[in-house]
Amino acid sequence: MSKIYSYSRISAYENCPLNFKFKYVDGMGPLRWNIEAFMGNRVHEALEKLYRDKLFRKTCELDELLDFYRESWQKKIVDDIHIVKEDYDEENYRLMGEKYIRDYYNSYRPFDRGTTIALEKRVSFPLDEYKIRGVIDRITEVDGIYEIHDYKTSLYLPTREEIDGDEQLALYALALKKMYDPQDIELVWHYVAFNKEIRSKRTDEELEEVEKNTISKIMEIERAVDEKVFDPKKSALCPYCEYQPICPLFKHEYELGELPLEKMGKEEGYGLVNKYWDTENKIKELERRKKELEEQLIQYSREHDVQYIYGSEKIANVKTYENPWFPDSKDSTRNEFEQILKDTNIYDEYSIPNLRSLSSAYKKGELPENIKEKLEKYMKMRKVTRIYLRSKEKEK
Repeated sequence: MSKIYSYSRISAYENCPLNFKFKYVDGMGPLRWNIEAFMGNRVHEALEKLYRDKLFRKTCELDELLDFYRESWQKKIVDDIHIVKEDYDEENYRLMGEKYIRDYYNSYRPFDRGTTIALEKRVSFPLDEYKIRGVIDRITEVDGIYEIHDYKTSLYLPTREEIDGDEQLALYALALKKMYDPQDIELVWHYVAFNKEIRSKRTDEELEEVEKNTISKIMEIERAVDEKVFDPKKSALCPYCEYQPICPLFKHEYELGELPLEKMGKEEGYGLVNKYWDTENKIKELERRKKELEEQLIQYSREHDVQYIYGSEKIANVKTYENPWFPDSKDSTRNEFEQILKDTNIYDEYSIPNLRSLSSAYKKGELPENIKEKLEKYMKMRKVTRIYLRSKEKEK
C-alpha cells in the first residue's frame, strides 16, 4: 500500500522537522490554537459558501456573507487562542478577516467568470511509490483552461520568483492533469490581505522537476522517520508554532514564565546564562585591552629600537617578519593567479586555505625557479609584527 503524503505534511517537515514529528509521527493535536490560522479558516469557509451558493443559482449578498463569517467565528473561537502580536487582540483579527471578504467580494462580483468545477476538492494521485493528496480551494474552467485557485490570508506578499517556484499548486496541477486531462492549467493565488491576484503557469518540464523534488523530499522524510532524527529548525514561523511549549528551542522560556519573579533569578539555567554572558563580555574587554597593549608595545619597540622589552617576570619579544603575500579572494588578479597554480600543477597543494604554505615555500626557496618566476608578479612583501612572551628565568 502506497504511503500517503500531503503538501502540508511535506511543508511541515521543511519548515521544522520537530514540528513534523509532533504533528505526524507522534500524532499530537495542537497545544494551542493560532489566531492567524483560525482567521484564515473562517475566511476560507466564507469564500466557499460564496461560490457554493452560486452553484445553486444564488448570489450571496455581502451582508449575508459577513454574517455567516461572524457566526462561524463566534461558534468556533476558543478561549486560549494564541496571539503572537501582543499589541492586537482577537477583535483586530476578526475585523481583518471581514475586510478581506469585503474586498474580495467587491473585486469579483458578480462571480460569473468561468464555470466552477469543484470547491474544496480533495485530490489524490500516485507519485512513484507514494501517493500525494491535498485539497484545492476552487477549480474553475474558463474557455478550456482549468484554473486552480488558492486563498492566502498571509500578511506577506511573495515575489514573482517565489510564486514561480511554488510547488503546492504545481502538485495540484499534476493532480488535475491526471483527473481531467485539461488543455491548459493556470495557477491563481488570491492574497486577500492585499486584494491582489497572482497568476502563474508551469511547463511539462517544470512539473517533472516538481515531481522529482517532491520524491526527494519524501525520501528525506522517510530517512528521518527511520533514524528518528528530528532537529528543531529556527525560522520566522516559530512564533506561530503551536508546539513551542515542548520544543527544545522555547521550552525553557515557557518554564521560566510559569515561575514567580522572585524564583526566576534563582533558576539554575537562567543564572548560568547570565554568568556566561558576563564572562564573555569580560573576555571581549580583555581581548580589546590586549590588542591596545600589543599596539603600544610595538610602538615602544620602534621608538626605542629594542626587540626585547623587559617586565617583572616576562620579556616581550617584539619580532617583525617580512613575508611574501599572494592575492586573496578580493584581489582583482586572483583568478589569473589561481590559473597559474593550476597550470603548474601546484594548485591542490597550495590552494586556499594553504596560501600560507605557498608563502612559506616561496620564502624558503622551495619552489622550482620557473614557478617562482611566474608567481613574482602576484607577490607582495608585507611586514608582520608578532609579540611573544618569554620567561625571564629562561634567559638566565
